[in-house]
Amino acid sequence: MSEANSVIEPIEKSWAELRSMVESMDPAALTVTGPDGWSVKDHLAHIAAWEASLIALFEGGDRGAAMGIHATGQEETDEINHELWEHHHAMTPEQAVAYFRDTHAALMRLLMKMSDEDLQRPYNDFQPNDPRAPDDNRPAMDWVAGNTWEHYNEHAEWLGQLINDSRAAS
Repeated sequence: MSEANSVIEPIEKSWAELRSMVESMDPAALTVTGPDGWSVKDHLAHIAAWEASLIALFEGGDRGAAMGIHATGQEETDEINHELWEHHHAMTPEQAVAYFRDTHAALMRLLMKMSDEDLQRPYNDFQPNDPRAPDDNRPAMDWVAGNTWEHYNEHAEWLGQLINDSRAAS
């Protein structure tokens, strides 16, 4: 096992807040849908899919396939997110929650083995068969932040609003 890295703490802090929000909901609340057509469970599956893409990133795998979609890497984020919604929308609340929890646990097992030095390596080091632009030397840590704690916080805000709007409508 490598020396502990600096991403574990912010991931776990933000994850605990999001997980607490999810655990306070009954299955019916997980199906509450916003004006964009996304339900709470859709948000959870979406978060899990992006975490699955991180696992594939670090394992040198196909990130789109890990997410359950046919992304080529040339799509805009909104296009990918729409395809994710189409692929995962039929999940039951229980399936979405299990995917959300299981994928996070797998990602954390992987990240716990990595050091900050590992995470400072460029994306292309991990994806030699599907590199980004040759001059893109941003560290893989940028993808971790964007697909974990920053992502959780973004969705926690939306979920909170979705739940508040549904309560107000009742």
